[in-house]
Amino acid sequence: MGVLALTISRTATQTNTATIQELTNIQSFYAAESGAQRGMQALFLTTTTRNATDAACANMAINHNFAGVNGLQMCFVVVSCSCRYQDGSACAHGSAANYLPASPVGVTKSFYTIRSVGTCGPADHFRAQRIIEVGAYREQE
Repeated sequence: MGVLALTISRTATQTNTATIQELTNIQSFYAAESGAQRGMQALFLTTTTRNATDAACANMAINHNFAGVNGLQMCFVVVSCSCRYQDGSACAHGSAANYLPASPVGVTKSFYTIRSVGTCGPADHFRAQRIIEVGAYREQE
């Protein structure tokens, strides 16, 4: 009888631990998703030119704590952005030649990758982290 009771107790503990870990995984996914949406908003909502969007990408450093948000209280997100021209070179938003109506260097598109890292759970137990990357581009005005 004792072995049966021990087995049932151990199974119940493992089930509880798995449930907590699964919920933390889901929370970290949604934190990363929210961070990616914030990054896209920062990239495109306030900029009107490709040069300004490239600059917004270069300066993006979003660190957000979801302390007051139901369901994500123990979560935070770090969002960054990288920019490449269609030829694969890194964006140089300070170079006006890249943004002329007829760019002499042939640069007419900027491609953006937003990386959002959502982390949830207490530091010492049941911590989960998810990474979401989203891409977008902007053509010459």
